[in-house]
Formats: sequence, structure tokens, C-alpha cells
Amino acid sequence: MRGSVLAMALMALVALMALTACGKVITPQPTASTSAGSTVPAAPTVRPTATAPITPPPATATPAATATPVIHVVQGGETLLSIAFDYGVSLQALQDINRIENPQLLQVGQSLIIPTGGEGTGVTSGLLLPTPTPLPFGVRGVAFYETPVGSLWCLGEIVNTTASSLTNVQVRVALFDAAGQPLTQADAFAAASVIPPGERSPFGILFTSPPAAPANPQVTILRGEDAGALTTSYVPMAVTQVQAQPSGSQMQVTGTVQNTSADQAAASVYVIVTTYDAQGLVTGYRQEAIEAEGGLAPNASAPFSMLFTFYGDTPADFSVIGLGRVPSE
Repeated sequence: MRGSVLAMALMALVALMALTACGKVITPQPTASTSAGSTVPAAPTVRPTATAPITPPPATATPAATATPVIHVVQGGETLLSIAFDYGVSLQALQDINRIENPQLLQVGQSLIIPTGGEGTGVTSGLLLPTPTPLPFGVRGVAFYETPVGSLWCLGEIVNTTASSLTNVQVRVALFDAAGQPLTQADAFAAASVIPPGERSPFGILFTSPPAAPANPQVTILRGEDAGALTTSYVPMAVTQVQAQPSGSQMQVTGTVQNTSADQAAASVYVIVTTYDAQGLVTGYRQEAIEAEGGLAPNASAPFSMLFTFYGDTPADFSVIGLGRVPSE
């Protein structure tokens, strides 16, 4: 009897430690991440190479359509036409289902319903999106953080290990209890709409009402397609003169983004910054559109400055991605 009471007390202590103070990693299994950015002042540079995805319980790589609606949140620099192109649906179908009278009034942060099938949508009937077998790519740097209001952030990174540029990259994060029973799940797209070979992009999922003491997370690759001709819609960009300075729980990142194309202007440009801790876990990221009146001409550059919140310890490293999109026809 005494041994049983001791065991129960020990289990309660472990559960209490799993969900601790704000900003602390809750359940991640440490993974590693490469670095493409400059190091943060007064912190060591991380150059890990191993990849250790979260595994329990076994993941299913083949995507399956569900009844969950596909929602897209408008990002800076996107247009209704570019969103329709990214999802393979017609502009008219996207405009009709969202009751948009004037596509020019699209707002950053606006939620759009993606058509799920039917005549004129460009999507196979009965499917939320075309669901080809996803290309092999990596998921790493996954970590979980409790927010001050009790929500749970899952942050991670997609690494393109293929020889092709990827688009429509989507993952599913599921939480299980200690017995392996599912508690909740949510899906997320990579922040970057196109990920070139060897590059990476962060993703994030916010569980606003997470279950108590989740024990086993699982990250599943749902989709990832060869971008094909979509790559011609993007202009090569370079990010230079990057500096980062932590201040409390926020990171200030500044730099310059340059259109390296010799003849193609970029109608819209955005930058994605990802921060990492000393173990290579993703601690935060931010995506912002760059203000450049009339777009960014060939060989032209524009400054950027981003301030965003990170979780856990002061970041030890960070990476910066610049993406430019050609003018819409």
C-alpha cells in the first residue's frame, strides 16, 4: 500500500513538471536545426546537423481528406489571385464562396474559405484539396510552449530535403495522453508558400484550449507538392546586413532585402525570421511584408525591421528568408 501511494505521488510530480511556468518548453523531444542567419549577440552559434522528429505514436505519412474546412489567413503581399493559384482553385470560385465583391479590398489577417470541390473550383470533387502523396521532407526543431493565458504553442520547422521546390506544405500536430489515446489535433501550412531545395520554413499551431498534461505529441506530414511552374512566379531575393538584438521576451531583427534578379521586378516582398534555442528548437518566428512603393525593381533593395515575441530562453541563433513575387497578370 505504501509503495502504491509513493508511486502515485511520483506520477503527480511528473505531471506537474510537464506544464510549468510561461515560456518554458513543455514536452518537446530535442531536435536539431541548421543555421542560415547571423548569431544573436552574447550567445553561442548553434550548428547542429542531426534530425530527430517527434515519433510517438507511429505517424501516417499518406494524407487523407477529412471534413475539416480549409481556411487560409491572408498574409502580407498576397492577392486573391495568388491565393487561388496557390490552392489550385479558380479566382471566381474563391471570390464567390467568400462573398468578396471587390478583390482589391482583401485585408491582411482575413480568413478565407478555400472551395472544397464542385464545378469551376479546379479542385477534384469530394476533396478539400488535391491530396497527392507528399514528397519526402523533414520536420524538426519542434517545441511546445505555454502562453500566459493557458494556450499552447507548437512551433517547428519544415526542411526541404528534396531536389525540387515545395509548395502547399502542410503538417498535422496531434496530442496524446500517456496511454496513447488522442486528445486533440490541428493542421498548419508552412509560413513560406514556396520552399526551395535545401531551404526551410517555420510553422506554428496555437492550441487555444489544450488538454491537461498532454504526454505524447506527434507531427505528421500531410502534404508537400512539387512547386513546378509556380517557381517562375517568384523572384530570387537576398538578405544582407542582418542584425538581431533580444530585449526581454522579444527579438528585434533588422536588415536589407535585395531583388537579385537582373530583369524581373517583385510586386510584393516579405521576410520570415525564425529564432532557435541552444538545442536548435524553434522558439518563435515572424512573417512581414516589406514596404516598397511600386514593388522592388531588379537589383533594388529595401530595409526591414521586425519585432516579435519568442518563448523559452534567449535565442542562440536565427535564420532569415526573403521571398518576392512577380506582378500578377
